[in-house]
Amino acid sequence: AVIEIERAIEQLLRANRPVLLIGEPGTGHEIVARALHVSDTPFVALANGARFATNPLQVLEEAREGTLYCAEIGTYSKAEQKGLAFLLPKIEKHNTVLVCTSSEQLGNLAAEGRFDPALLAALSAGTVMLPPLRQRREDLPALIDRFWREITASQRTLGTLQMGAVSALSAAYWPGNLDHLHNVIANLALTIDNEITGDHVRRLLGETALPPPSAISPEVTARFFELPLREAREAFERIYFEQLLGKEQSNMSRVAERAGLERTHLYRKLKQLNIRFSRRSDEGAC
Repeated sequence: AVIEIERAIEQLLRANRPVLLIGEPGTGHEIVARALHVSDTPFVALANGARFATNPLQVLEEAREGTLYCAEIGTYSKAEQKGLAFLLPKIEKHNTVLVCTSSEQLGNLAAEGRFDPALLAALSAGTVMLPPLRQRREDLPALIDRFWREITASQRTLGTLQMGAVSALSAAYWPGNLDHLHNVIANLALTIDNEITGDHVRRLLGETALPPPSAISPEVTARFFELPLREAREAFERIYFEQLLGKEQSNMSRVAERAGLERTHLYRKLKQLNIRFSRRSDEGAC
C-alpha cells in the first residue's frame, strides 16, 4: 500500500496537479504532505479555511515555491471554498504544491449541498486514498521500523525495540491509525531506557493490545473471499502467526506448541510468509 500511494503522488506531482488526500483521521495526511515538501522552502499549514475567506492571495504568496497544506477542506464554509477555488489557477504560477485533505467523502458532501461540485471536480483528478491501518496490516513492521528510527534520531533514547515489541505492535488495534501508532512508539522511546518488549507494549495499550473480533472479522473475511484459495490461505496464516507471535512475545517454543508445529517447520513457515522473528527471544524456553 505504501509503494502504491507513493507512486500515485509522484505521478500527480509530475503533472503539477493539486493532491487531495482522503482518509480517516490519523491516516497520515500531514505526514504525507511533509514527505512531499522540499526542505528549505515554505510549508504553510492551515488547520481551517478562515484565511481563504478574507485574503486567499496572501496565503498563496506565503507558500510561493513551497507547499500549501489545507486540512479538512470538507469543513470549509461556502466563502472559504470559493477562496480556495480562486487560487487553483494560480498555483502553478507560484510553483506551489497544494495538498488538501478530508476525512469525509467530498462527493457525499457535494450531494448534500455542503461542498462546491466545481471545486470537487477540479480537485478530484488528484485524489489519493489513504487506507486505515486495519486494511494495510502488511505495512506495519516497516512503519514501526521507520517511526522508531525517526523518533530515536531526533531525541536521545537508551531503549532498544525488541522483536517481541514489534510483533505486539504489529498485532495491535490502531483506531487512531498512523498518528496513534507514532505516538505509542514515541511514548515507548521516551519512557523505557532498556529493552522494550511485548509486555511493555501490552501494558501501555491495555485492551487495545489485540484487535477485538469485530475490528478484524469484516475486512479480513471480505478480503479472503476475494482471493484465490492459495493467496487466501497465505493471508490467513500471516495473520494467525503474527497474532501468536504477539501473544507469546516471539517465544518460539510456545508459538510452535500452540500452532502444533515442530520448531524447524515453524521457522520455515515464518520465512515463507515474510514474517520477521527472533530466535533469541525464547532461549532457554522448554
